Amino acid sequence: MKANSHPVEIEVNIGAGSVAEAVAAATRAESHGAAQIGVWDSPAGVPDCWTTLGVLSQWVSTVPVGVAVTNPVTRHPVVTARAVASLSEVAQGGVFLGMGTGDSGVYNLAQRAATLRDLREYVTCVRDLLRDGRARWHGADLLLKRESGVRVPVYLAAHGLRSLELAAQTADGIFIGLGYSEDVVREVLSVVRRGAAQANRDPDAIDLVWNAGAISINSDPDRAVTDAGWLVASLSHHFARFGMSSKLVPTEFQEGVRKLGELYDLSQHGHQSTARRQEYIEAAMDLGVWDYLSDRFLIAGSETDVRARIETLRSRGVRKFEIGLSVGGPDGVASVLDLVRRINDSDGS
Repeated sequence: MKANSHPVEIEVNIGAGSVAEAVAAATRAESHGAAQIGVWDSPAGVPDCWTTLGVLSQWVSTVPVGVAVTNPVTRHPVVTARAVASLSEVAQGGVFLGMGTGDSGVYNLAQRAATLRDLREYVTCVRDLLRDGRARWHGADLLLKRESGVRVPVYLAAHGLRSLELAAQTADGIFIGLGYSEDVVREVLSVVRRGAAQANRDPDAIDLVWNAGAISINSDPDRAVTDAGWLVASLSHHFARFGMSSKLVPTEFQEGVRKLGELYDLSQHGHQSTARRQEYIEAAMDLGVWDYLSDRFLIAGSETDVRARIETLRSRGVRKFEIGLSVGGPDGVASVLDLVRRINDSDGS
């Protein structure tokens, strides 16, 4: 491998319409080189995450599987601890546990996202249950009988600097939803280092996974951008939800990003119609934020374009991406994984 180079990795996050679809997507992703495979916890829109993971554990044998991500609102910590401990007994390739404050899995149940304080307490509680079989939660003692000493890597989803700092203090890995323009990457890595130092942790030991939503490859570069462009609305939604103060959005773009995020239909998260996807792109252009958000979030174009973009991002320290099925389905994911394999193979030549 070339000096100072690191392999590019892809985590595939599956929001399938059925367990059978999830199995098909996961096994194909594994065969094409996915680093790990997650499933959504969004009960109103996709099959139950733990049921799906139980089935996947019998089909995926070489890479970790896990939930990406669950939340403190709809899942009691004992329920989550028991589920992930049970999964760890049968998953041949390992298990990971993703957590966040809650998005479609919460709002589509007529609930509100947890606070960061709630999330911190939830992570601590679940870890204590897995390690010791007991924990404190909201002033009460909790027990997890016949389970202790279970070690499962915990990932936190971070779409702002405050959640990013919390993740750097507490998590084994971070799903980073802040984008990867040059200035953003610089600030994200700085916050990770600071948060890790506050907790006397090694920042280099934290697995950083950058949420791309999708990587879109097409021989027609304009088509590739059109296919993936609607994702800027989905990612803007996370910014609009709690305000822009910790999202690294320049003042001149804040109002446009907020309005675009508010347009996003969370009830159809990941499954927007073709017409609605085009509406999001047109709205981003009309609001004057398309170029800004494209630079910050999109990886799309011809194979040559995407390869160059990935290499540029890797030079900034971005080398592991989270993608889903929303652009191109399993075929699109396989194409991305195949390109990444070629990039990594060329490093070793």
